[in-house]
Amino acid sequence: MAHILLIQYPASGHINPTLPVVEELVRRGHRVSFVVSEDYREIVEATGARMLAYPSLVPPGWSGVEIPLHPSGDELARAHIDMIHETLTPLPSIVASLGADRPDVVVYDVLGCAAGRMLSLAWKVPSVVVCPTFAENETYSPYTAAADIPAPGPDHPLLRQAAAVVRTALDAWGLRHVTVPEFLSGAGERCWLVFLPRAFQLGENTFDERYHFVGPCLRSGADDTGWSPPPSGRPVVLVSLGTLHYDGSAALLRRAVEATQREGAHAVVALGEVDPAALGPLGEHVELHRRVPQLAVLRHAAAFVSHAGMNSTMEALAHGVPLVDLPQTGEQRMVARRVSGLGLGCALDPETATAAHIARALHLVRTSAAVRDRVARMRAAVAAGGGARAAADLIESRIAVFH
Repeated sequence: MAHILLIQYPASGHINPTLPVVEELVRRGHRVSFVVSEDYREIVEATGARMLAYPSLVPPGWSGVEIPLHPSGDELARAHIDMIHETLTPLPSIVASLGADRPDVVVYDVLGCAAGRMLSLAWKVPSVVVCPTFAENETYSPYTAAADIPAPGPDHPLLRQAAAVVRTALDAWGLRHVTVPEFLSGAGERCWLVFLPRAFQLGENTFDERYHFVGPCLRSGADDTGWSPPPSGRPVVLVSLGTLHYDGSAALLRRAVEATQREGAHAVVALGEVDPAALGPLGEHVELHRRVPQLAVLRHAAAFVSHAGMNSTMEALAHGVPLVDLPQTGEQRMVARRVSGLGLGCALDPETATAAHIARALHLVRTSAAVRDRVARMRAAVAAGGGARAAADLIESRIAVFH
């Protein structure tokens, strides 16, 4: 069986979609070496993979990191160079851990591209790029098309500094013939694994046979924690604004919870890093969790008030649950606009949405026959993608190319 090296970016939204794929590969008898920061060891080793930890520059759990709602060009440039440093950091640990045990294929996250692409090129082994959100190609990028994400100019000092860091690394790995732009763009990559259905992808008709839209990969039996819907019979509404902390998260969560009570629902609330005291007094039809068994709740949910993270969105659609989105970053705003544009739910501005606005949106998505029909069709598209099994098939096909 093959040895598969998987290199991930240390963020739950990037790691979680790959876990079912790793489980499937291990089930088929492959060896998987999973590279990520130490704080994800438990969930990685639970898949049967070998954990290769590296000294991440990101604080554990992103503790203390606050993400601005509307980042400036300078902030985006800083994020870019920080990402370059972070994704080059695993290289020494990988080389030391593997020694002569070279992989048959390198699978790496689109955001954590530097180490994965460097090793694939230097070792001359096939690669697979995994993408947990909207993909982009040579002719279309949903990110540059999003008017609310200001791009720093190419001459920004931090971008020039980032390019110099990449150039130095390429030279050190004997890749002087590879330019920095081609390295960062993924030019020449032949297999992209995208964890959403093609029907949800922005600019879906611009993507060729290199891009495989397998949909979300959900873990069988995941979140089977004994959670069950309340005996009251009230419709269940899941409320979660994600695992990261943003400006104004507590106030927004409080308004969302109030909206569920106006609608006569039972709210299951994921607090994340929000202090429960910040929500004020709550009624009997609100249950609070630091982390919610999301898949278990979605099996019973009538609606999902979400931050419009791609994983949460895909999990909701896989269960046929409509969305009320309160996006807080540029990428989340793109997801929310796609949800709204496809008629799968409502998108609201988190800075101006009141409890009354959120309650009206909840009523609409729960009672609209048109929304139910569109969500049902997208649920079928999600199922047709093939999920973890299709993803494992594609990774195996890349190994076969070189054997």
